[in-house]
Amino acid sequence: MTTVIPQVIGRYQSQMPVVVVRIRTDTGIDGMGHTFTLTTEFQRSLTAMVRELGELVVGEDPRRVEHLFAKMIYPANFVGPGGLLNIAATAIDIALWDIAGKDAGQPLWRLLGGYSDHARTYQSSTAVGSRPDVLQRQAAELVAQGHRAIKIRPYAERDARIDQVVARVRAIREAIGYDIDLMYDVNQTWTPSRAIRVGRALEEYELFWLEDPTAMHDIEGQAAIAQALDVPICSGEYHYNPVSLLPLLKARAVDYLMVDMCRMGGITQFRKAAALAESFGVPVASHLIPEVFAHCIAAVPNGLVAEWMDWSTMLFDGLPILTDGVLHLSERPGHGLTLLEDVVQKYRVE
Repeated sequence: MTTVIPQVIGRYQSQMPVVVVRIRTDTGIDGMGHTFTLTTEFQRSLTAMVRELGELVVGEDPRRVEHLFAKMIYPANFVGPGGLLNIAATAIDIALWDIAGKDAGQPLWRLLGGYSDHARTYQSSTAVGSRPDVLQRQAAELVAQGHRAIKIRPYAERDARIDQVVARVRAIREAIGYDIDLMYDVNQTWTPSRAIRVGRALEEYELFWLEDPTAMHDIEGQAAIAQALDVPICSGEYHYNPVSLLPLLKARAVDYLMVDMCRMGGITQFRKAAALAESFGVPVASHLIPEVFAHCIAAVPNGLVAEWMDWSTMLFDGLPILTDGVLHLSERPGHGLTLLEDVVQKYRVE
C-alpha cells in the first residue's frame, strides 16, 4: 500500500509518499517494512517496483534474507544497481528481517548483533533556517525538548560569505553552549577549496562533524578537506552499495560514515557497510527512518548515532522511546512496529 503523508521539509510544506509492505507467511508470522520518496513524482514508479520485486520472493523461505536480497537485486542489475531499485528493495528487506526477528523471538537490535539496546540520536528536521536569529531560536527550542545533538542545514550555502556562515554557527553556540553536539550539513554545495576555508573558520566552534562538504563523487577533494581540517568529516549517504563506500574509506576522506539504509537496499546491505567501516576504524551514523535504523546502529560496535527525523513516525505504534537524545529499543520481536491503520487509511492513495 502507498500513503502520502503531509510533511514539512525545510521551509516548505510538502507530501511524502511512503510505501508499506506486508509479507504473510504460511506459519502465521507476518512482516512489515516501508520505504519512501521525498516527492510525489515517483510515487507510482516506486510502488510498481516494490510489487515487481515482491513477486520474486513469493514461495521462498523468508528467513533466507541474503538469498532473497540476491534474488531481488542481481537479476535486476540491468536496470540498476542503485536508484529506485534499491529504495524499493528496502521495504521488502525490512519486512523479511521483521519476520526473522519474530521467528527467533528476538528484537532486531539483538538479532543483528546486540551490541547495545539503545542508540544515541541527533535531531535534524527543524534547524534549517538561514538567519542567525532563526537558527539560534530553533536550536534553543530543540535543546529545551531534550535533544543533545542537533544538525543544521542552512540555505544558500553555495554563495554565502564566510563571515555569514561563521555568524550562524556562532549564534547557535551562544544559544546552546558546548555541551550540545552540533553538526553542519553542507549538502555537497562547496568546492574543496571553499570547504577548507570555511572549515578552518569554524574550527573554534567545535563542530561534531561537517557533512557532505563537496560533491559525493569527488573522493580526492573530500580527502583533501579531511586532511586539512580539524573538523571531522561525515559523508556517505548518497552511495547505493557498500562497494562504492570503499574509495571513501581507503582515501581517509571520512571520519564518520553516513549510511542511508533506503539507498543501500535495507538492513542486509547496512550490515555490510557497517562491517566495512569497522575494518577501517570508522564509526557509522544513520540517515533517516530512525524507527528501524536505530536497531541497526545499536546492534554494531561502531554504531555512532542515529538521525532523528519524525517524517514517517506518525504511521506507527511501538516506536522506540526517545529520552534525552537517546532512543531506547524494546524487547518486542522484530522491529516492534505496528501500523496505525486509521492513519494509513486516512492518507492511503494505492
